Amino acid sequence: MEREEMLISLKKKLTPKRYVHSIGVEYTAACMAFLYGEDVQRARIAGLLHDNAKCISVEDKLNKARKHGLPISACEEENPDLLHGKLGAYYARKKYGVTDEGILSAITYHTTGKPDMTLLEKIIFVADFIEPNRKMLSELPEIRKEAMTDLDVCIRHILKRTLEYLKEKNVAIDDLTEKTYEFYKRG
Repeated sequence: MEREEMLISLKKKLTPKRYVHSIGVEYTAACMAFLYGEDVQRARIAGLLHDNAKCISVEDKLNKARKHGLPISACEEENPDLLHGKLGAYYARKKYGVTDEGILSAITYHTTGKPDMTLLEKIIFVADFIEPNRKMLSELPEIRKEAMTDLDVCIRHILKRTLEYLKEKNVAIDDLTEKTYEFYKRG
């Protein structure tokens, strides 16, 4: 599917704010890919489609994941919104015609991360956090600088910040996020 067709489809499926965010992630991912030597087109597609399943209701996320035979962790059972990465990868393949396993994996893990991420997975994980339309957090300028100088340091910072936020809010934390943080903390 061509980008213009993807945009038309996403505009129907996402809230206006989520649509703008997706374009911001596409742009940021493309810039980072250029900087780090990743294929810019792959980064653009992964960035644009990363949240394609985000605006599905929580109940529907769980039902659709079951219907499509996607694995559901105990944490995802408790917090089905976490399934939007897996569902997003599924829809990227089935509805948007993406066959590149690297793009699909980057979409799958853009929220939780995973230990030993590929360059594309790192770029989408970081771009989702730092894109220009994100709410300004006190640490965001520093994290944005890290994104342009050392991806692993940046990922560690994002994960530390995310885990602190989730603990503060008393929200279920995906084991994969904690494992990813431990991996990048060790360097």
